[in-house]
Amino acid sequence: MNVVFVGHRCCDHSPSGGYDQVCALFPASGWLDGRALEAGRLEWQREPQAAHAGAPRVFHVFYGDCSGKALPRLVRDRFPGAVIVSSAHQPATRLRQDAPALEALRASDAVLTVSEQQAREMRALHLGVPIRSVPHGVWTDVFRPASPASAVRNQVLLVGSFLRDWTTARHVVSALAAAGVGATALGAGARSHLADGEAPVDVRPWVPEAELAALYDGAAAVFLPFLEATASNALLEAMAAGCPVVCPRLPSLLDEYLGDDRDAFDPDQPGDAVARLLCYARDPVARAARSRELIGRAAEFDWARLRPRYVAAYEAAAGRGAEGAPDEQPAALQRSR
Repeated sequence: MNVVFVGHRCCDHSPSGGYDQVCALFPASGWLDGRALEAGRLEWQREPQAAHAGAPRVFHVFYGDCSGKALPRLVRDRFPGAVIVSSAHQPATRLRQDAPALEALRASDAVLTVSEQQAREMRALHLGVPIRSVPHGVWTDVFRPASPASAVRNQVLLVGSFLRDWTTARHVVSALAAAGVGATALGAGARSHLADGEAPVDVRPWVPEAELAALYDGAAAVFLPFLEATASNALLEAMAAGCPVVCPRLPSLLDEYLGDDRDAFDPDQPGDAVARLLCYARDPVARAARSRELIGRAAEFDWARLRPRYVAAYEAAAGRGAEGAPDEQPAALQRSR
């Protein structure tokens, strides 16, 4: 199959994190720089290898509903015969307010969502193109825990910026501090909303990936105060690290990724979030039990295991359907950095 990826990395992601890691599953594919294309230039972040004769050319546009929403039209202009697949990451409620994003998705031949719930909600938007769900992935080996499961952990970690409820975040970290539990926050949004000295939280700048993995490993739990969400790098990284995740009661995250609502809270009940976080800080046995469950669950989302689903999605978009034979699994997958 001839696949070309179009887009660019998010500067807030770790070297092995982010949706662009799907590029590593297809090492012979090309990767066009999205920003250069928007500027009128054709520049390769990765040159494609020899194409398969007679196979359709599929262009997968990253973040086609947000940072990449200018790209489907540009790809169509440059490559009129291409099959364009755009990934969508925003909740449907936000897309209803974003006419340019809807236009970009309608200009594609197919849309990939990162959750079934998101796909169902997006079908109600009547985009006029097929919508298929393939989960977000994680390289589980990068975040595998190194510390003893029984270790006492007295810190809670906040990671990321997109669609976060910073008011709830402030409330929760203050309550944790009053109970003697610290909080560390990573991400551009944390610097903007929590680094003013009023919230008792240690806000870090961008950290190397090894340090990020160590922070997950050393945290009692990860607190993700989402307003809305479809998938999350931080959630998957925490799962792979065996670090419990406390987040709002959002169907995509609970039903499809975490697999249960044990550590969920209703948005108007931040006290429940504080209670779950304190449970893991004060009870290493409970944390260790949850850690084992999450590590097992995260294995389902290892990028290498998701490759056949991307192959099937590209083949379906190209009109070959599920009957087409998927490419052979590469002998070794290289991270897309």
